[in-house]
Amino acid sequence: MLKKFKYAKILIVFFGALSYYQPVQAQRAGTTIERNEDAKEINDLYNQGKWEEGKNKAESHLKKNPKDSDMRMLVGKYYTHRQQYDKARYELVKSLEYAPANVESKHMLVTVETETQRYSSAICYINELLEVNPYWKGLWRKKIELYRTMGNHVEADRLLKRISQIYPEDSELKGDQTYVQEQRAAAVAKTGRIDETIEISRKRIDEQPRQQDSYFAVIDNYIKAGDYNNALVYTERALNEFPGNGGFVQKKIAILEHQQRYPEILSFLESQMKRGGGSLRSQYNYFLLEAARNAKNNDPASLYGKIFEGSPGNKEAFDYVFNDLIAKEQYEEAIAALHKHRWSAGASKELDMKELMAYKRMGDEGKVATLTRAYFVKYPSDVELRDSYVAVTLRQAKANMQDGKIDMAINDWKDIIQYGDEESVAIAQSGLYNAYVTEKRYQEAIMILDDMLLDRPGNMELLLKKSDLYNKGDRYEYALSIYEQVLGAASQQDRDRLMGGYSEMVQPWVKSLKERYQLAEARQLCDRWLTVDDKNQDALLYMINICYQVKDQGAMLRYAQIAEDRYGDDVAFKIKLAEAMNHTTERRPDSWAMLHRQVQLNPYHEPLVNTFSHTTEAYAGQLLKQKEHLQALTVIDTALYYKEDNKTLKYMKGLAYEGLKQYDSAYHYQQFYEPSLLEFADFKVHLDYLGQKSYRNNVGISHVRARYGDDYAITSISTVEYSRLLHNGSAYTGRLNYAGREEGKGIQGQVEWSAPWTEKLSTRIDLALANKFFAKLTVNGTALYTFKPTWEAEGGLGYRRLFTGQNLFNLNLGVTKDIEDFKLSAKWSNFLLNSAGESTYLYSLGGKAQYNMNNPKNYLLAIGSIGNSPDIDLLNTQFYNSFNVFNAMVGAGLGRSITKNIGASVMGTWYNFQTEKSIVTANYRNLYNLYFQFNVSF
Repeated sequence: MLKKFKYAKILIVFFGALSYYQPVQAQRAGTTIERNEDAKEINDLYNQGKWEEGKNKAESHLKKNPKDSDMRMLVGKYYTHRQQYDKARYELVKSLEYAPANVESKHMLVTVETETQRYSSAICYINELLEVNPYWKGLWRKKIELYRTMGNHVEADRLLKRISQIYPEDSELKGDQTYVQEQRAAAVAKTGRIDETIEISRKRIDEQPRQQDSYFAVIDNYIKAGDYNNALVYTERALNEFPGNGGFVQKKIAILEHQQRYPEILSFLESQMKRGGGSLRSQYNYFLLEAARNAKNNDPASLYGKIFEGSPGNKEAFDYVFNDLIAKEQYEEAIAALHKHRWSAGASKELDMKELMAYKRMGDEGKVATLTRAYFVKYPSDVELRDSYVAVTLRQAKANMQDGKIDMAINDWKDIIQYGDEESVAIAQSGLYNAYVTEKRYQEAIMILDDMLLDRPGNMELLLKKSDLYNKGDRYEYALSIYEQVLGAASQQDRDRLMGGYSEMVQPWVKSLKERYQLAEARQLCDRWLTVDDKNQDALLYMINICYQVKDQGAMLRYAQIAEDRYGDDVAFKIKLAEAMNHTTERRPDSWAMLHRQVQLNPYHEPLVNTFSHTTEAYAGQLLKQKEHLQALTVIDTALYYKEDNKTLKYMKGLAYEGLKQYDSAYHYQQFYEPSLLEFADFKVHLDYLGQKSYRNNVGISHVRARYGDDYAITSISTVEYSRLLHNGSAYTGRLNYAGREEGKGIQGQVEWSAPWTEKLSTRIDLALANKFFAKLTVNGTALYTFKPTWEAEGGLGYRRLFTGQNLFNLNLGVTKDIEDFKLSAKWSNFLLNSAGESTYLYSLGGKAQYNMNNPKNYLLAIGSIGNSPDIDLLNTQFYNSFNVFNAMVGAGLGRSITKNIGASVMGTWYNFQTEKSIVTANYRNLYNLYFQFNVSF
């Protein structure tokens, strides 16, 4: 029956296809498609395989009339063909909504619901179709198959019987009925329910009396049930229906022979031979001889039988009758006689053993088992009975294990251990162990193994099982100890074979402890693992990872080096070694170089490339802090070759370019950084700074206002300058200073050239000429050198020819230190003033502290100086020349990047200086300056 239902879906689709064409024509004169020219045209396109063209036309009609049922039906037909059943269902339901009598839509909905396994819905649509044509056989069969697919065989059988009555001569329906009955009979027969099998077969005979197989089935089942009389009745009935049939002739002979009704056999054979059965002659001769023998031997049994009937307690009569019945294999009759004798003569061990023997001969294992158990309790000292009891219990235990009746099997195994011999006990112990393991009663299973180990101490297999049980019971310390005991006693060959099992046992525990963050226990267990198997790759990998988690970087590096030494070709350990080395600043270059060699060999190894990228980030960051910008750029470019989409590396590349003062490249690459919301504003400002620095042209306007503390007159200097940045990093600047005072006006023109020679060395040279108020001639040369990361030294020489006829030579020595966002600098300016052939040594010691906010264009500034000469900046403006007397200055200012290409700054200074140098008195004056500056880059 299951095989029949397996193809139900295929049959339903097949019948559905038939229903689209033939049955529709039968139930009405013409379809809607035939009456609708547009629908007919679309359907013709479908028949020609032009599905898309037909669907487009149908949808075009629906745009004009969305309630056109035929067009909805045709669109649904398209989606049904494409097996897009949800869309098909929607269109077809809409079609029925606008035209409930649309038969074509209902047929297709039957197919759609069947294909989507919505069988109840499909049946509903079939019912609607049957309301129009209630005697449509194809729809009835389809409905029956759907019920079978749903597992509702009762309703399916009822419908099949009903339609068969409507079409009594239909061969297909008869075939369906026959098939269902055959399958049901076969299914019942497999269950061993003989009475039901017989009933089904009898019904088949009543319904189809010309089916020979039905007769054979009834006869055979009656024989199995021991009902030879009914078997003979149906044999006679079959011979009436099929006279002379050889199979039924032999059945009747066999039944009569079993009942030893030899006269009837001979009479039957004679009648059959008269009908032309000449081949039966040899059988007739055989049964003639058997009849004679039976008559000869029948007398004693008949006599003892009569005696036993009259006196059931007669032992002699019982023994003869019982033995005769056993010899004739009439076991049920023999058992009945025994019960009758026991009731009269009383119970005895002899009778109990005869009963047990009869059931054994009969093959009734269930009864044999029951009696064996009962009689063993009754006669416990009987050795033979005890052996039988053990054998029966052994079979029962195995059967219970197979049937999943574990608790019953456990009781059986225990009984066998109690009463069995050495061999049976060994089997029972093994069975009891398996039962406990199946029930996850590990401690009891361990106790059984301990009993087995008493007989087989040191047995490797038993010890391994015990270890496994401790492991399953979450007692891994005992499990590992026993396994290690086995490994210690095993030969080298066995040890190599067993080592894998040890790793399989310990690895899940290490993993579990690690996942639960019990890292100390995990590390201890991993160390134990490595003690047993010091070459195990998994153990080394776990130990490296655990050391990383507990931040034991030294141990992590040590184990990584061990793993790398033993498995030098394993990329995973190369990665772990690199990760361990990365924790030490001094070893990052070696880590990076090792990984670089590996990615050259394995450029597509994703974990390796990722580790190389992370290592590059750490190493490049280290180089950037050390101001090794060029080397950092080389390292970053190498990593980007293997992972070009790494935004962090691209951003760091921008930092390197910023350090190299290649601001256009810095601006481009730092844009790859993805700041957080808190970082965004600062990051945007810094990008604007880089953008400003990347412009080639810069125009600056500055203005200085100066006033003495004892005078309200204001003196000012205005400056305009233009700078041009070249591609090699050098820059040319032209500067014009203007000063207007009561004495007239002064103009100073200045040119400046700065150039970087190496990453650490740069120079600056300037020359200025003036007509008044400034130094008549000014020449300066300065060199800047980064001698340590965050440390820069400055040295400069200068010469000034003053309008007073004096010559001023200067030597400047300075140093600058970067501390995060702070820049601290100190400068010692040395002057030699030559006047009228006399030279005077002057000096000024100054300091500056600058705090950068996001970029060097946004800053706060504090400055100061002290000496016997004004500082170098005041000498350039010539507001006063107070030499070889006390000079001090303090000041503060700030700068701001306004937009991407506009910046401004302001600074104020206070100068206090001595005007006269006298032993008795000293006069001091104050000078206040305000500096304004405005820059535009483009």
